[in-house]
Amino acid sequence: MSMIEEQVVVTATTEHGAWIEGVQQSACGSCSAKAGCGQHTMSQLGKKVTLWLPFDNANVQAGEDVVSLKDFLRVGQQVVVGLPEGAILQSTLVLYGVPLIALVLGAIVGHSVGGEVGSILTSVVAMLVGFKVAGRMSENNKRQWQPQFLRDCPSSALDLSQVDLIHTSKY
Repeated sequence: MSMIEEQVVVTATTEHGAWIEGVQQSACGSCSAKAGCGQHTMSQLGKKVTLWLPFDNANVQAGEDVVSLKDFLRVGQQVVVGLPEGAILQSTLVLYGVPLIALVLGAIVGHSVGGEVGSILTSVVAMLVGFKVAGRMSENNKRQWQPQFLRDCPSSALDLSQVDLIHTSKY
């Protein structure tokens, strides 16, 4: 399966995973593909995208030793993560599409059975059921839709003294 790779920086670690943020490449300003680039668009908005990277008992080759991902990652470290190519589209369709389709179908069925009031009531109930179905589908596909650690970036030591990093988390 093809993966979309992204260079990220670890902003916080917990017992179960790490919070990561995308790193804007220095060539973003002169890149000819910036019109279709998500990294450039998000940097223009000024909002950093933070993702959860679960440890899931993953191991990493560190020199001659094999260590757990939890022991390998540290705040400020740059790593490369990957997402399966269709993961973002699939998750978006499930999380937004399923409740929306349920809402519309509920409104149609409710209108044919009980008029305007029936349409309102059944559309709300159907939308809530759609959210429940989308949540279950999301839970079933969570591993495929989350980023996966691929490799460490060479010379990943950053000077993060000027960056406000999250050091602890309740997650």
